[in-house]
Order: sequence, then C-alpha cells, then structure tokens
Amino acid sequence: MPNLYFYAGSANPELYELQNELIDPERKIEKVMQEFCDFDGSVIVDVGAGSGFHSHMYAGTASVVYAVEPDSGMLRQLISRQARDFRSNFSVVKGFAEDLPLKSDLADIVHARLAYFFGPPVKYTGSCEEGIEEVKRVLKTDGHFFNIQNNYSSGQYADFLKLSYGRDLKSLQKEISEYFLSKGFLERVVRTKWRAKNREEIEKALTLEFPIEKVGQIMKAISGNEFSHDFSIFIFRKTSSGENG
Repeated sequence: MPNLYFYAGSANPELYELQNELIDPERKIEKVMQEFCDFDGSVIVDVGAGSGFHSHMYAGTASVVYAVEPDSGMLRQLISRQARDFRSNFSVVKGFAEDLPLKSDLADIVHARLAYFFGPPVKYTGSCEEGIEEVKRVLKTDGHFFNIQNNYSSGQYADFLKLSYGRDLKSLQKEISEYFLSKGFLERVVRTKWRAKNREEIEKALTLEFPIEKVGQIMKAISGNEFSHDFSIFIFRKTSSGENG
C-alpha cells in the first residue's frame, strides 16, 4: 500500500510556492549534496517531487530530470510549472516510491525532500523500506541518494513543533537517525533558516506546517523576518554490491 499523507500545499499552490522560496535561501542543502557528487550533466530522479520547485531548478544544468509524484494536486503544479518555463530535459512522471515507473540503473542521483522516506513507521506514515529498495534499483553504481528530512532535535522549527503538539521530538529524531544509519546511510545535519521579506509572509507560510490556532504563538517566538530550521540529509551511495560505500 502506498505510503502517502496529505500535505496542505497540494491544495494551496501560491502558498506552497512562497514557502519553498522562504526555506534555505542560501541553498545550504544543495551545497552539502554537491560535496558528494556533481549535479551538472547528471540524470536525476526526484521522488515525491511536489510542485517541482527543486527538481525543475536542477534541470537547468542536469542532463535529464524525472520528477515523480503521486498526488494529483502536486502533479497539476508540476505540469503548470513546466508550462510556464518549459525545459526539454524535464519529465513529469506519475508514480509511487514503492513502484517507480523507471528503468533500473538509470539515475546518477535520486533526490527526495520531505517526502515518503520518513524513517521507521510512525502514527501517520508507514514503512519506507520498499521505496529504499526501489531507489537502489534505479540508481547506477556509484550513484547517490539524498533523503532530506526535518531534524526534530535542533533549531527553532523543532521548538515550534514542540509548542504545537506538546511533546519533545528528540527521541523520535534519534530513532529516525538510527533507522537510516542501520541501512547504510550517512547523516549530515544542515543548519539553515526561513527568511522572508516581511513577517506577514512567514505567518502565511506557517499555516501549511502548524495548526492555525498556534501560529500566533509561534510568531511571538520569532524575532524579525527569519527563524532557524535544521534538516538531516541521509546519504546513500550505491556500490557494485548494491550497498553504501
């Protein structure tokens, strides 16, 4: 059964675009990934591509990009982005992480950001093991998989989750990290931020992430037009044996 959950950005394309623009304005996540491999001229598969904010950008220098997405609302956003700014090397693919409609040994890079590969099964999401096996299948030998997820143990974003839901998620972060490390991934924590032109932009975008009734309280904890948001990048390189090297 597909491991899906509904994200409010699917039904709010303008707000979702704003949120993507606010997060990691210095592109620190991209800088870390590029320490491991060169995106230029690569074949890239983006699993759970959302609106294509990142994968369409990567198509600017990549050889080919496949943006794989199962959600109908996100697929509409992907198609709309491609219509506004057509890239001949960018393909929108309807599909699930557990059964990628792509050939084996295709990709130099597989990218997933805040999608599907959340770690061990928890209340709202199931196991991602089938998807990990599919990623291994479509990766070329020496290819890299970058799984980018929220880090729940540091940064103001983690504090806001605690404020909103009443519990500290550091133990959950430990479980997630241990899960991926046990499967041969490396972990890099990236300390980045949200940065907006004004506080009104932040307040709007926060409604996609947190209960509306908590947003006012969160805004009181934010000084100025930015706040910190840490991510974990879980990194896997496929060797000739199929495992991380």
